[in-house]
Amino acid sequence: MALLVAGLALFVGLHLIPGIAPLRAGLVARTGEKRYRGAFSALAFAGLALIVWGYSAAPFEPVYSPPDWGRDAAMWMVPAAFVLFAAANMPTHIRSVVRHPMLLGLLLWALAHLAANGDLRSLMLFGGFAGFSLVAAASAVARGKRPPADKAPRLAMDAAALVSGLAAAGLFAYLHATLFGAPAL
Repeated sequence: MALLVAGLALFVGLHLIPGIAPLRAGLVARTGEKRYRGAFSALAFAGLALIVWGYSAAPFEPVYSPPDWGRDAAMWMVPAAFVLFAAANMPTHIRSVVRHPMLLGLLLWALAHLAANGDLRSLMLFGGFAGFSLVAAASAVARGKRPPADKAPRLAMDAAALVSGLAAAGLFAYLHATLFGAPAL
């Protein structure tokens, strides 16, 4: 469990740095933008690797019984999360309406998994990401941060976000047992 906690602390802590402007600016001033981004990426990857390794090594310890509707809800929430992930990186109407689609998608993904799983390692992993998404969204709202509006939203991009998000969700559902050791369905 220690590896999972260490990975979450590294990954989440690292992703909170951009929300603390003076800290990020100081790091960039000391290292330069390229080195900052390179170190950020390397540490984020290390945190993600620790999370995966820690989750797979952690014992299954039941904490609560997931509700009967939990898996059914996850089947709707996860595809919606993938559509939001895709929409966050395209000039979509979704992105212009939903203030922070990536963070909302992360919250939906985490809540879906909390509704479908009741063990300690899942509570740590998905609860950690749910908490992070809420903190990061509150920080972004407090700073007045919004997705870039450099390109006008287009319906074609909404359709692309919908199709690519649903395709990615379907692919992950199909490969879920292979990748994560538990069937999605």
